[in-house]
Amino acid sequence: MSDQMNDRDPLAALLRESLPRHEAPRALRDWAVERARAVADAADAAPAIAPDARSSRAGGRSRTAYAASLAAALLIGWMGATTAARIRVAHRAPDAEVAELFDTHLRSLQLDHLIDVQSTDRHTVKPWFAGKTDISPRVLDLVSSGFPLLGGRLDYFGGHPAPVLVYGRRQHVINLFIWRPASGEDRPASPRTASRDGYHALRWSDGDLAYCALSDVDPADLVQFREAYTAGR
Repeated sequence: MSDQMNDRDPLAALLRESLPRHEAPRALRDWAVERARAVADAADAAPAIAPDARSSRAGGRSRTAYAASLAAALLIGWMGATTAARIRVAHRAPDAEVAELFDTHLRSLQLDHLIDVQSTDRHTVKPWFAGKTDISPRVLDLVSSGFPLLGGRLDYFGGHPAPVLVYGRRQHVINLFIWRPASGEDRPASPRTASRDGYHALRWSDGDLAYCALSDVDPADLVQFREAYTAGR
C-alpha cells in the first residue's frame, strides 16, 4: 500500500526520503497507539448509518485510516519539534562563545590580569608566547593607526590556553583574543558584532585562526582596529 501511496504522491515520497528521521520515545509511541485505538473504538460504538457490508467495510477502512493519520501526525509533530530543538541548540553555540569572551574580558580588567608581558615592542611580546601556547600570534604595533601595542598575556578560552594581545585606544584598552577553532565550531565568513553592558565585541576568522576584539570603545573604533590589524599597518 505504501508503494501505491508513493506513486500517487511523489512529493510525499521525496520528503520521506530526504527528511531526517528520529525515533520517537516509547512513551510517545504508546500514547499515540492508545489515542488511535480510542478513536477507532469510538467510531465503532457510533450508530451505523449504512448497515450493508460494503459500507461497514468502507467505514472500517476509514476509521483505520483516520487512526493511522492521527498517530502519524503525532509522530511527525514530535520529529519537527526535535529538529527545531536541535537547530536552536546549534544557534545558541556562538552566543555562548561570545558570552565566555565577554566574561574573560571583564575578568582581565577586574582582577588586574590585563598584561603578563608589558611592552610596546612586538619583538619582545611575540617571543614571550613561545612554549606557552601552540599559536604564534601575529603581533603588530599599530600606533600609526591610533592603536598602540601595550603588551600581551596568556588567557584561558574554550578549554585551551589562548594568546591575548592588548592594545590601547586613547584612555581605553582593546583585548584581542586569538584561538584555533575546534572542529565544527562557528567560523563566520564576515565579521560579527555583539554588545553587552557597554562593552563591544568584533569577531572574525582568518585562515585557521579566529579573532575577537573586545573593548568599551565605540564599535566604529573596533572596525577600524580590525582593518588596521588585518592590513598589517
